[in-house]
Amino acid sequence: MNISNIQQLIKKHWLKISIISGGIVIVILSVHFFSHIGMHRRVFVFPVSGSDKNQTEIRYLNSKSAQSQVSYYVDELILGPSFYRGRPLFTPGTKVEYCFLRGDSLFVGLSSQAVLQENGAVDIEKGVSLFKENLMKNFGGIKNIELFIDGNHILN
Repeated sequence: MNISNIQQLIKKHWLKISIISGGIVIVILSVHFFSHIGMHRRVFVFPVSGSDKNQTEIRYLNSKSAQSQVSYYVDELILGPSFYRGRPLFTPGTKVEYCFLRGDSLFVGLSSQAVLQENGAVDIEKGVSLFKENLMKNFGGIKNIELFIDGNHILN
């Protein structure tokens, strides 16, 4: 089959080709749209290893209540990035001991591993700063974040 035959075929069946192509596009868009129902789009910012730059990562998190949305987000944030060369905000193995909202203030307690700055984690000041920046960017109702590491209040 040469080019002129293909052109004639397209001219002859342009309506069928258009309908099939449109159907395929609609199916792809529907799958994308319906796969995110009940999910919340959240933005994560993590530092990049070997650079002063930060990289944004998008994740879709499933959650029902406002309290659990923030708690789930904090858990994901502590786990660290999923992209190549991404650096975690705190030492891997850091646990969230508590996370709760009181009015427009968020209280988060992290385990003692957070201050170790091991296994590629950024320095504690930058980690705390990015931690708070991420939360403020994703949850506009939070005006104040009180962070505690091993029971000690962290000022930043």
